[in-house]
Amino acid sequence: MSVNLQTPIDYLKGVGSSRADLLRKELGIHTFQDLINLFPNRYIDRTRYYKINELQQTNAEVQVIGKITGFKEVAQKRGKRLVATFQDDTGTMELVWFRGQKWIRESLKANKPYVAFGKCNAFGNKFSMAHPDLELMEAHEKNIRSAMQPVYPSTEKLSNRGISNRVLCKIMQQLFIDSGGKFAETLPENMRSELHLISKSSALFNVHFPKSSELLSKAQFRLKFEELFYIQLQLIIKNLVHKSKIKGLPFTKVGDYFNTFFREQLPFDLTGAQKRVLKEIRADLGSNAQMNRLLQGDVGSGKTIVAFMSMLMALDNGFQACLMAPTEILSAQHFNGLQELCKPLNISISLLTSSSKTSERRKIHESLENGELQILIGTHALLEDKVKFKNLGLAIVDEQHRFGVAQRSKLWRKGPTSPPQSSRREEAKKVLQKYMTARPSTYKLLKELQSENKKKSTQAEQILWESLRGKKLDLKFRRQHIIDEFIVDFICIEKNLIIEVDGGYHNTIEQKEADDLRTKILNEIGFKVIRFTNEQITGDIDNVLDYIEKQLKSLPSGEIREASIPPHILVMTATPIPRTLAMSVYGDLDISIIDELPPGRKAIKTVHRFDKNRLNVFRFIRDEMDKGRQIYIVYPLIQESEKMDYKDLMDGYDSIARDFPMPKYQISIVHGQMKPADKEFEMQRFIKGETQIMVATTVIEVGVNVPNASVMIIESAERFGLSQLHQLRGRVGRGAEQSYCILMTGHQLSADSKTRMETMVQTNDGFEIAEVDLRLRGPGDIMGTQQSGVLNLKIADIIKDNDILKHARHQAKNLLKTDPKLALPENQVVLNTYKQLTRFKNIWNYIS
Repeated sequence: MSVNLQTPIDYLKGVGSSRADLLRKELGIHTFQDLINLFPNRYIDRTRYYKINELQQTNAEVQVIGKITGFKEVAQKRGKRLVATFQDDTGTMELVWFRGQKWIRESLKANKPYVAFGKCNAFGNKFSMAHPDLELMEAHEKNIRSAMQPVYPSTEKLSNRGISNRVLCKIMQQLFIDSGGKFAETLPENMRSELHLISKSSALFNVHFPKSSELLSKAQFRLKFEELFYIQLQLIIKNLVHKSKIKGLPFTKVGDYFNTFFREQLPFDLTGAQKRVLKEIRADLGSNAQMNRLLQGDVGSGKTIVAFMSMLMALDNGFQACLMAPTEILSAQHFNGLQELCKPLNISISLLTSSSKTSERRKIHESLENGELQILIGTHALLEDKVKFKNLGLAIVDEQHRFGVAQRSKLWRKGPTSPPQSSRREEAKKVLQKYMTARPSTYKLLKELQSENKKKSTQAEQILWESLRGKKLDLKFRRQHIIDEFIVDFICIEKNLIIEVDGGYHNTIEQKEADDLRTKILNEIGFKVIRFTNEQITGDIDNVLDYIEKQLKSLPSGEIREASIPPHILVMTATPIPRTLAMSVYGDLDISIIDELPPGRKAIKTVHRFDKNRLNVFRFIRDEMDKGRQIYIVYPLIQESEKMDYKDLMDGYDSIARDFPMPKYQISIVHGQMKPADKEFEMQRFIKGETQIMVATTVIEVGVNVPNASVMIIESAERFGLSQLHQLRGRVGRGAEQSYCILMTGHQLSADSKTRMETMVQTNDGFEIAEVDLRLRGPGDIMGTQQSGVLNLKIADIIKDNDILKHARHQAKNLLKTDPKLALPENQVVLNTYKQLTRFKNIWNYIS
């Protein structure tokens, strides 16, 4: 028997509205589909039944067959506990409940055979089992059983309300009984055959009720592969759609700026990796699609020079370029470095941050709009509405993981506005002819049609309108609204979202072409258009509203605007991303990696020292300063305890000032509570060599380039993550001299802290460090909440299942290479599953 997996969980036998509410709130189970995808955390061997005289004090979960021979209530500090005597032919034990006594006592039957399952505890010579799973032997023998008992995710609230693991098992059994264990296949037969994958139905049965450990393993592999395959399929399709649908500004030539710089001004030879990456960027910029590329490179690998040469390509083609960095220190660092490179080429470049004076801002805004300013470097200030480019062609985002999705998307809208396209308007008029016969006034006709359409609205339109009009989505919608030369079914003007309902007359080829063209035109004049069929609305209005709500949340508020061609986007990170994460989180971007350091750079020597070695460490840095070198000493800064950390920093500063007194030694101090001008003043003193020691918090993690600084001391290094330690270490080693990183810690270190220290001492390879970091912290912590949502996997684990992920991506790529539109009959099942995943879930559709 086939069941509709989109059926609300309330309608499954044994659930009901009360349990359904709990399952929704606690485990996010709304439908049969959600329930079937609630995979067990672990499994328990339920093949053996113990006799009471065989029990051992092991704290293991066991099952015992026996009868309840009596109950008693025992007083305790708070309330009472219920104790039942449980007996078999070898002895007696106790079953204990600390809550729910009344309900439990009424539901259990004395002198009937039960199977009791739980953890045993021994008190003296007597064993007891607290809150056991109890099942009548008669029912136990009838149930779907497996050698390995599933244990499902749960919460304290579920347990307290009587939804135990046994109840979850029974609910799952009911779903399999109702469906007959038959579930729609989601992978094509040829792929299953090639990879020796079991069927979807068999995989689901054996992951919930495994008949053997071998079948469980096959089931898990099949379901993990499927989950990762469809993530990769969606990301790759998104990348292909991006390239085919989103037009890019054509950079047709490499001209004087680039060639002059490359031949005459380049201060050093490019590495092979830099040359390779520049070729990849050049190919993107020369195509007709918008570049959307991630540039990864370890600290000191030379990403900035690649970014600058990419900017020169934009300038050669008559476009402007910008670079956005997350902090004022980093943006000023970029500006100072690039300004020196721009001078010989007579390129105009400016810096814009929140600290820029009003007079400077006014000048920048003006020269940016008239095209005189060619390159703009800055922080979030670049995203302000007042910042308008004449023709932005390339936007570079540095340390991109520090910007939110909405912030990065604002750069898209700063591209040059496309000129009015009269041909587009002509096409619009042709579309109108499909709706009407000639009348004297188009607008008058549209008003008449608007009124007529309201009278003839379908049942689906009425259902949708009732929900929209009732403000179920908290935003105002208009119905049968006139936009330009069209009447749209529903519109939210605040979000520029149009909803169209496709009835029976939208099925002809001619009408579909008209609909596609109409959608394209509305997109080009600034609207997002989503479409539903009558059947979707009448069949499941809640699902439709959920989808509309997700679209609304993803759209910025704004006015209708002329279409702009987005600039090419290059996002950079000096935090190496493990390959598994890059394939999953950034799988829709093209990725370039600079995996080679410039020649002449010496590897930084890293050592771990305990606090007791501080005198030796101070002696060492005194020797380095006597050679004319400079020193960083960094203290941790954790947001939740800024005051404490500030105290740590000031105590540290006082101690260092005593050991390295003036006037022989000069010390700079930089922390997040300083005014930007004071911070910049201290930074400049250090950069100019006026101070030998920089005492700082992690504000110097990125953006400080002082080749003369040869030692980085990181205090309380155990409080830093691996990627932060690696970033801080990258502040030294920028000159020709040997540099050092000293990790200072206390003696009491956790296992993870020891691993971090050992990893830093053993390797300078950022990618190797990133892999260790991923194993220690997991994807969510590394990517942050905004970007780790994509990795909210049901059964796969991108760390443990790394090989399956690579395999899944390979299969997805090959499939799309041979059948880009998934049009072949054998791939129909993939197309249907893909449509289902993207239609209402839309969980992986994010801006990278």
